Amino acid sequence: MFNRNRTARRLYSRVRSRARRRTRLGEAGQALVEIAIALPILLALLVGIFEFARAYNVQQVITNAAREGAREGVLPSTSQAEAEARTALRLSDANIVSATVTYSCSGSCDTGDAVAVTVSVPYTFRFIGPVLRLFSSGADPGTITLRSTATMRKE
Repeated sequence: MFNRNRTARRLYSRVRSRARRRTRLGEAGQALVEIAIALPILLALLVGIFEFARAYNVQQVITNAAREGAREGVLPSTSQAEAEARTALRLSDANIVSATVTYSCSGSCDTGDAVAVTVSVPYTFRFIGPVLRLFSSGADPGTITLRSTATMRKE
């Protein structure tokens, strides 16, 4: 009788250990599938945050460059070329090379007339752009134009 119980216990423990192994393998496979689904989504979200933060940084730089150019342009002893040079200097400090700077003055550019400096920069998303091009047809969704205008009165 004792041998029979011992044999039954062995068989029962073998069956139980096999069931445990199956459960563990199934859980490991489930975790792998969950990671395979969630990881690309999380990485895309993280890269998107960095991309839009960089675009916002460039927007702030061109806003400040336009302000400095307008401030230089409203001074009584400066010319249009000096205002555009000041704006270009600020943009080159931030390593922005493909900017378009437009200087305009309302009226005859006398005291009290408005001076406007507009800066336009084509901005290309480095990581998201190629991915967006795969899903779009025609237009390039990976490039946007960042633009800023500063207007001040001539002194």
